[in-house]
Amino acid sequence: MFLRLLMQLAVAATVMAAPHYNNNNNHHHHHHHQPNNQPNNASLAHNYEFICEFLANSEVPVVKYRSKRTGLHVVLASVEGPLVSGYFTLATEAHDDDGLPHTLEHLVFLGSEDYPYKGVLDLLANRCLASGTNAWTDTDHTAYTIQTAGSEGFLNLLPIYLDHLLYPTLTDSGFITEVYHITGEGEDAGVVYSEMQARENSDSDRCYRAMLRAMYPEPSGYRSETGGILKNLRESTTNEKIRNYHKAFYRPENLHVIITGQVELEKVFAALEPMEKKILSKGNRGPFTRPWQSSVPPLVSSVDELVQYPSDTEDTGLVIVAWRGPSSVYQINELLSMGVLMEYLTHSSVSPLPSIFVEVDDPLSSSVQHSCYENSDSACYFEFSGVPHQKINDVKPLLMDTLKRLSTGKTDINMQTMKDIISNLMLRQDSRMETSPHDTVADHIIGDILYGQTCQDMDTRLNKKRWLEHLLHEPYKYWINLIHKYFIEGPSVVVRGVPSIAEATRLEEEEKKRVEARKLELGEEGLKVWKERIEKAKETNETPPPAEMLESVPVPGVESINFHHLRAYSNPLENQPSLKQAEPNLPTHLSQLPIKFQLDDLHSNFVEIIAVLDTSTVPAELRPYLTLLLDLLFESPILREGSIIPYEDIVRELSADTLFRDSTLGLSLNIRQFSCGSYCTNAALILKVEMPKYERGVQWMHEILFKSQFSAHRVKVKATKLINSIGENKRNGPKVLQLMFHDVVFRN
Repeated sequence: MFLRLLMQLAVAATVMAAPHYNNNNNHHHHHHHQPNNQPNNASLAHNYEFICEFLANSEVPVVKYRSKRTGLHVVLASVEGPLVSGYFTLATEAHDDDGLPHTLEHLVFLGSEDYPYKGVLDLLANRCLASGTNAWTDTDHTAYTIQTAGSEGFLNLLPIYLDHLLYPTLTDSGFITEVYHITGEGEDAGVVYSEMQARENSDSDRCYRAMLRAMYPEPSGYRSETGGILKNLRESTTNEKIRNYHKAFYRPENLHVIITGQVELEKVFAALEPMEKKILSKGNRGPFTRPWQSSVPPLVSSVDELVQYPSDTEDTGLVIVAWRGPSSVYQINELLSMGVLMEYLTHSSVSPLPSIFVEVDDPLSSSVQHSCYENSDSACYFEFSGVPHQKINDVKPLLMDTLKRLSTGKTDINMQTMKDIISNLMLRQDSRMETSPHDTVADHIIGDILYGQTCQDMDTRLNKKRWLEHLLHEPYKYWINLIHKYFIEGPSVVVRGVPSIAEATRLEEEEKKRVEARKLELGEEGLKVWKERIEKAKETNETPPPAEMLESVPVPGVESINFHHLRAYSNPLENQPSLKQAEPNLPTHLSQLPIKFQLDDLHSNFVEIIAVLDTSTVPAELRPYLTLLLDLLFESPILREGSIIPYEDIVRELSADTLFRDSTLGLSLNIRQFSCGSYCTNAALILKVEMPKYERGVQWMHEILFKSQFSAHRVKVKATKLINSIGENKRNGPKVLQLMFHDVVFRN
């Protein structure tokens, strides 16, 4: 009963909805960047070979060129809006665990031939209206990123950034501080070393490493830990190896300059010119072989492995079940179909897997996730987390039984639900093009850089909606065949990850012994030598760049920024924009609403409705239940026209009608479980719908807030799920730290 009460207490508060109206004036300016239209800059454009041009998601122009002189690739996607982003991407392949791709990614930022100072790139980026730089290392590529407001700063920074990529200093002093050294106390240290130390023995790292090593037999780069294994970083990785790795992979033929935003192509060519000349002046680089072209050895038979990871409790574990999937080179569309199929199997609490594994009285798991590694031969997997220790061996048999029942027709595939999911994925693609167009387009392009064979492949990757549209018409048999081909007939890799206190103790002992042995081996003198070496390296690295170097890059004006157009309305009617807007009656309508209301009107095909509830009147002893309440709101029965609609139907209908639904405590998105965002006395419910379903969205919000019915059974299932997720939350260092911090600050 108190849950119902809590609900009424909360709703008495403010509700603020913020839909975005779309004026349907899709004024996309399509610039066709054919270089020969630009006679004034013909001198530069003729140095580049036009490769192909497409519209990403049928809306964003994407054009690709290659330098005839150096082999450097330029891909420009004309994403609308104020920001310009760069993703400077290299295909990187490693056949050991020395972590050369990752250590190199760190060392690049310590200075270049023309700008030999640590951190100078970030300082210059800030002068170009950017917030610093970033990078990531994946198993098959390394990408360096920058995002600026407006194009002027971006173009100023571009040649400086590329100088760091192609001609980094890679000094020994940089290696010592950034990669690995021994401290004066005999401990292991270094930025990369510490980063990998935090990851190497975590539950997910240990389990996924085991899965990939079983999935990809020798010889394959997909087995490698490109971040670096600690033992290798201590004993095997050297600066010389990193330099040789740089020479082999960081060359113009392997570098793709991906730019997303409003930039003129000719200006990009002009900004690249000094770099092109520098590359040519360096002379012959020898032949280049494109990475990731050798075939992957087949997975011959199934593997089942028990992996123990260190933990101070032994409550819940992790199970990964994986198979070889379609090829990212030759079966791009079939790989997308696998994603759709796995989404069907897991997407909501009433889907085939969660309904059996999670949403039951005695659950086998607290959540089921799925994904595919888009390798030349992909690996598709389900991850079951929060699996009670004693049930760790029950996951695979139940999963295989469920998949077999589907493949033989004993359990039906609901074709209406399948169509709803496909439509939803198409909308999600559109939504991503609005919320994160830069990352979305760049992501598709990176896939093409690594595995694309033809221009057609690039078009396929940039327009996944086309295949989704096609899948709407595929019959029941198509999906059965996919299940059979990959999940039933293909060999599988199962990793059962279990937490182990003994393993934690063993690792601790091992570390202690190693440090003790090293202290003895090095002695006072040896440790002193290391201490001096580090101090000297730090001193060398920390030399600040001269002021004139920083000032040589001008700070751009803000005139070159294309801002988003936004109009905001609210009640009461102070602070309204002038009333010459498209909706003269809007203020009158708003003033009649009985609740506080804000409307942000921007160029969008979607409406996001946010209801903000004040929870300050909920007594302290009931507050812990808010998490449970918010969890239940989208997954409980609803009273509609006198009859109770079961929660399974509600979840199905909601999934079909909405693109996104979330509840948070506090007003920030992506809040982790068991914690809250800022303004944490407010709870928020968020629904995102496509424009034609705006009224359905409002209806749903009303039903969820006022018509939800809480059953003891659903409360118990949800509570059990939360309990089973505590174990993995406790193993998350940053989260525990945050909760301890809150505990200290807000203790009564």
